[in-house]
Amino acid sequence: MHQRILVLGILAALACSLLAVAEPVEILRMVEEGTEIVQVTTSLVRYRFSEAGGTLRSAFVHFAGYGTTVLDAVPGWSSGAQPTLGYRVSLPFEVWVGGDTFDPRPYVAAAETRGADQAVVVLSHAGDDLVATKEFLVRWDALYTMDVVVDVSAPGQRIRLVLGHRPSGSEMELLFLYDGKTSTAPLAPGSYAQFQGLGLVGKDRVYFLRLDGGDAVPFLGVNEAGHPVFGVEGTGQIALRGILYTGRNRYVLLEKAGLGVVAPVGFFSQFLVWVMKFFEWLYRFTGNYGWAIILFTIITRIVTYPLMRNQYRSMAKMQRLAPKLKRLQEKYKDDRQTLQQQMMELYRQEKVNPLGGCLPLILQFPILILLWQAIMHSAEQIHISPGFLWLRDLSQPDPYYIMIILATGAQLLQQWLTQRRMPEPPTGGSQLMGWVFPIVMALLFLSFPAGLWLYWLLSTLLQIGQQFIFDLEMARETNRAPAADGPPTP
Repeated sequence: MHQRILVLGILAALACSLLAVAEPVEILRMVEEGTEIVQVTTSLVRYRFSEAGGTLRSAFVHFAGYGTTVLDAVPGWSSGAQPTLGYRVSLPFEVWVGGDTFDPRPYVAAAETRGADQAVVVLSHAGDDLVATKEFLVRWDALYTMDVVVDVSAPGQRIRLVLGHRPSGSEMELLFLYDGKTSTAPLAPGSYAQFQGLGLVGKDRVYFLRLDGGDAVPFLGVNEAGHPVFGVEGTGQIALRGILYTGRNRYVLLEKAGLGVVAPVGFFSQFLVWVMKFFEWLYRFTGNYGWAIILFTIITRIVTYPLMRNQYRSMAKMQRLAPKLKRLQEKYKDDRQTLQQQMMELYRQEKVNPLGGCLPLILQFPILILLWQAIMHSAEQIHISPGFLWLRDLSQPDPYYIMIILATGAQLLQQWLTQRRMPEPPTGGSQLMGWVFPIVMALLFLSFPAGLWLYWLLSTLLQIGQQFIFDLEMARETNRAPAADGPPTP
């Protein structure tokens, strides 16, 4: 009966952890400043398209993982919890016909969903001297991208399609993409085979249009209010299609969008990218980031097992040597130099590394940091993936602190077991530190992602299990030792 209940409980937990939480793309129409706005909300971004000039007014990134804040990726918006749009800045997809001024003709906006995870917004204008259609396909995914198709026709006229406002200072850098390489300035015609896009790249965000078709060329200009702008231009007609990225600077996401070249990573960061890709592979294999973290923890424990085994054996030997070390300290308490020599000789005879016991704890921190960075840079994908047990989003803190309590309890259990194994349990400050450290760590890192606490809980439990195995090995070796040297003395 108890076995059946246990099996049902496990199956229920699996069902909850694999339950998808797909939410539909939402379309909302509103009037703002006398103009009709079409708002499309996805898992990460809230886009606003305006009928005034057929522009993209906003790409507000409302999802904020650990260590990030909300932001608007459209150039011209200020940073902060409540971004504000600059005065009379030019918005993306403004059309200038003939001169260098914005043509404020009204567009007609049409929007519809395609299934639960896609929405299409079409902004169109038809006049005697200007025919324009701008189509945007928005998806419910983690890539911060949308498909863009623009067709603007004005026979005999120079047409400029503004793609954004150029911010002053060094916050974001304007880059141009030619033949798979970036440039900080437009290249002369004939010096390249293909113009592939342009946009802004900053430390925390990227706004970039990757062109997959069209014959437009880039331009830099100034609008009638004196604000610098960038975009593409042509004569008579501009027809282009591509991918617009409006979101956080995440290399893996940019790479998937075909824009990895605009934000390359260094040698050490490339190692992190490999860990992130391995982490993502574990997610695809299991279908859930909770199980991916569990597998990641088990794999790292298996890989580091030989090293951990040697270090735990060294630590166990140090514990057995504690009485001898204490006698040496009492004997040579007034001769520090001789004491150090005698201790080193004892270590040599017993083949013990006095620093070996520290490595198991130190080794965990690089792995913990790598997983932490992987969770932070995979937050978008984790956010839209199925939850795990009671945790809706492993990239966010545990709202009930259950995982923190369990992980802290496991650390305290480990401390209790460790002190029980010692021939002479520590006293004073060292003993107190062992009990206080887990609690202090829990208080300091309350806001850390729940996925990180899940790793720490499992890693601690596996470490306790490995310690039992090491203890059994050491006990067998101790029992066999007298037989190897001869019969025990009566």
